Parts: sequence; C-alpha cells; structure tokens
Amino acid sequence: MSFRSEEERADQKKRAAFEDLFLQNWEKVYGVLFRLTGDRAEAEDLALETFLRLWQRPPAQDQTLAGWLYRVATNLGYNALRSAGRRWRHELDAGMEALAVDSGSPNPAKEVERNEDRQRVQQILSQMQERQAQLLILRHSGLSYQEIAETLNVAPTSVGALLVRAEKEFVRLYEEGGDHAPDG
Repeated sequence: MSFRSEEERADQKKRAAFEDLFLQNWEKVYGVLFRLTGDRAEAEDLALETFLRLWQRPPAQDQTLAGWLYRVATNLGYNALRSAGRRWRHELDAGMEALAVDSGSPNPAKEVERNEDRQRVQQILSQMQERQAQLLILRHSGLSYQEIAETLNVAPTSVGALLVRAEKEFVRLYEEGGDHAPDG
C-alpha cells in the first residue's frame, strides 16, 4: 500500500511541475502562435498541442525548455499556416460575408482592411523558407536573440544577420504583391 501512495505522490509532483511550466510559458507560446496564425482559437489549439507534446515527449535534458517549446510551437504554427495558405481565399470570402451580415463593428471597412492585411502577411510568410518565417514571427513575438537562437538551433551571434535576410525577403515578396500560391 505504501508503494501505491509513493507512486501517487510522484505523479502529483510530476503534474504540479508540469502545471508550473505551463503557467510560466503559456502566454509566450500562445503569443507566438497568435502572431503566426492571426486566429485566437487556432493559436490556443496549437498552444495546447505544444504542451500536450511536452507532456507526452519532453525534450532531452541537454535542450532548453523554452527553445524546445518555441520550436515545437512554430513548427505546428507554420504547418497550420501552410494549410491555411491553401484555403485563405475561401476564408477571406467567408470573413467578408460575415462582416456584411454583422454590421455591429464600429468600422467594417477597417475590419476588412485589417483582415486583408493579416491574410496577406500570412500568405507571404507561407511562401518564405520556414526558418525565415519563424525568425520573423519569433522576433515579432518579442523573443530575444538568445531565445530565437535556442529555438532555431543557431548561434546567437547569427540571429541579427538571419533576421535582416528574412526581413529583406519578406519585403521583396510583399512588394511583388504576394499573390503567388504558397509552397508546400
């Protein structure tokens, strides 16, 4: 009987430690995913999936937890962005229709414009190399160069140069119009 209670105590400690990690990291992981997807519900689902993966398959002890979480989150988010790129026109049409029906917004024209801008940014990110898109999203989410380096397994000293290249590529695609079909 004491064996079972020791097992229960160990399980309770594991759950408490996981809950602490969840509470400490939820906001940043969710923020990265929201900036990537532009959809609160999808960002929440992907953040939960990130933490589920942490529970099921925690990182090796030589990996930093923050880097692992951001890497898993951005990979999940980028996969969602690619699939969203395939359906973005459909969603834009549905969003425009919904705005036409629900005129409760103080300025529907600005809402449509903001939605179109978000869709365009997501489309352009889906056309970029995955690492470049991740760099931009992580930096825009407020992560430090050190956190970005840990997440993407690059040297912290190279993050600045990689960001400059990613920003130039984003601007190039943006100026081209970003109307190409997404890769992948």
